Amino acid sequence: MPSLFASGEFTLEYPTIYGVATNQRLLGFIHSLSKHPDFHVECYDDIIDYDQKSYHLNYVITLLDDESQCILIKNRGSSSLFYPKFKNVEYLLCSSNENQVNPEIIQIFSKLPDISLCFALESPNQQQILNFIKLQ
Repeated sequence: MPSLFASGEFTLEYPTIYGVATNQRLLGFIHSLSKHPDFHVECYDDIIDYDQKSYHLNYVITLLDDESQCILIKNRGSSSLFYPKFKNVEYLLCSSNENQVNPEIIQIFSKLPDISLCFALESPNQQQILNFIKLQ
């Protein structure tokens, strides 16, 4: 029987995900972000990964200039990594919708004194993207 769908029709896509490296502990890092004059930082309920096994702390960061938002997720959760491909990345910065993260947010993050790296990560494969699709 012929297939009604082409094999590429169900390819999931997600905007660029950024890795954030810092030597600060979570509360100190979030506190310094909340003191930044360009950001409003708000803690949200833990995100549960796609497998329903691990809880991950997350914060919505709003750029006050234009109200654009992104989500900062602690990669290491209660029992696993949110994005296992990047074990050494402490935090993930990603979009809260189908749009890319505002480049101004990335630029500000890159200049923060407590950040050692803020960089675009390789796109997740179809299995790994399932955690990120839950964010939308």
